[in-house]
Amino acid sequence: MAQPISRKSLVEKEAGERPQAGQLHVTFWGVRGTLPSPGPDFVEYGGNTSCVEVSTPASSGASGTSLVLDAGTGLVAYGEAALARNQKVFHILLSHFHYDHIIGLTRFTPMFRSDVELHFYGQAKGGLELHQVVERIFSYPFFPVEYRHLPSRNNMNFHPVVPGSPFEVGSLVIVAHELNHPQQAIAYRVWDKDLSTSVVYATDHEHGTDSDLSLAAFARNSNLLLFDTTYTDEIYEAGKKNWGHATARSGAEIAAMAEVKAFGLFHHDPDSTDAILQSKLLPEALAYFPLSFLCKEGQTISLASQMPDEQLPMVVGGGSPIRRTLLSKRRKISG
Repeated sequence: MAQPISRKSLVEKEAGERPQAGQLHVTFWGVRGTLPSPGPDFVEYGGNTSCVEVSTPASSGASGTSLVLDAGTGLVAYGEAALARNQKVFHILLSHFHYDHIIGLTRFTPMFRSDVELHFYGQAKGGLELHQVVERIFSYPFFPVEYRHLPSRNNMNFHPVVPGSPFEVGSLVIVAHELNHPQQAIAYRVWDKDLSTSVVYATDHEHGTDSDLSLAAFARNSNLLLFDTTYTDEIYEAGKKNWGHATARSGAEIAAMAEVKAFGLFHHDPDSTDAILQSKLLPEALAYFPLSFLCKEGQTISLASQMPDEQLPMVVGGGSPIRRTLLSKRRKISG
């Protein structure tokens, strides 16, 4: 039977150890989907909703960069940790605006400070521009502190994201890709500055359409694919079709098609206890892709560099890496 990828090879040995130069580091602040899951049955993998930090350390001649993918309840702990290390600039990339991916903003401490700089990235939705979406989160009767009263209001910056159009955030290069999800969601691929190391964040995607092929092409040869594995095959077939989420098996099949270096099961169902994740979800993924593991709140993964041409995605159906496109069209939209 296939075995899960060794956590020792993925996770830094000490929680307080910071990243080393020349690498990407991925920290899970929230790995749950739909709703937070408190209680003793969810302790090992965590109950906070989606929030993943990607960071590069400072090195000689270059400053480090930290960004987060989505603003679920895991964002609260990230904010406190970032402020404790004197971080003053925050980059928040949003896949979409369903509650489990934005609710952490209401307890995100930097939102209530005037000495920080906030950058939001995402798509316009429902006739609302990105800034209007964030404003609505902080509005009557949904939240007692209205947007106009936020101390950080004058220090917020909003950056529309266009799928397929690369951009830079500090020392990181990013491109978005459309997913198959109700009301639309986007995936992000994040590279280091040399385009030699990358992680794909593809939460909230339902399998079973041609979009699986385009996602596999988008994730081609990435170091790490984080993917929506909300359901087992049994639960999906029993009544979860068209809910906008995928299975562990389908995610592993996409990981295999994309030939990624590691596959992280993400967006755990709020009803999936630690025991269910270990006994049902993970085995279904391992049967199709041996380098599969369960994403765990508090876990940090260090990603090693590869040759740049091996790292860049392929066009759908094959063809040449799009390295020239990334290098020539990426736009620097913030520091």
